[in-house]
Amino acid sequence: MGRKVLAVILGYVVLAVIVMGGLTLVYLAMGQDTVFEAGTYEVTGIWMVVWAVVSIVAALAGGFVTAKIGKSKGAVISLIVVIAVLGVANTAYMMSRDTPAEDLIRVGDTPNMEAMTKAQAPTWMYIVEPLVGVFGAMFGASLGCGCRKDGCSVESGEE
Repeated sequence: MGRKVLAVILGYVVLAVIVMGGLTLVYLAMGQDTVFEAGTYEVTGIWMVVWAVVSIVAALAGGFVTAKIGKSKGAVISLIVVIAVLGVANTAYMMSRDTPAEDLIRVGDTPNMEAMTKAQAPTWMYIVEPLVGVFGAMFGASLGCGCRKDGCSVESGEE
């Protein structure tokens, strides 16, 4: 049981570190004028592609780590539940938040932390995000279980 809990925690930490670290590095490399539409906090199409790639890589890595450490379908399912619950909660929050008018207009330099809190993405991104996490983690887990045709405890359902 302890191994499975540790696997889920480490899998989620890996996922979160890759998302936060990856998006931060890309934001700093690309610059605010490439990430946001002119004068606003609306993200560009380029940023949406970057976000998708980083999110997929993070979910794959989180699922992989969970399967490698947890060595069970239960650990992977637990990670998927955590991703889904936190993802849906984030989606609900992002879709219901009121954005003050002054947070819609971008003037001057935007530090990374401010960019993270003020970024305005299309609604579909918030809906897709948990799905990317769930399916990415599932696929990453299948890579991490070291399966052959019949040897994977993640695939066979062994707990």
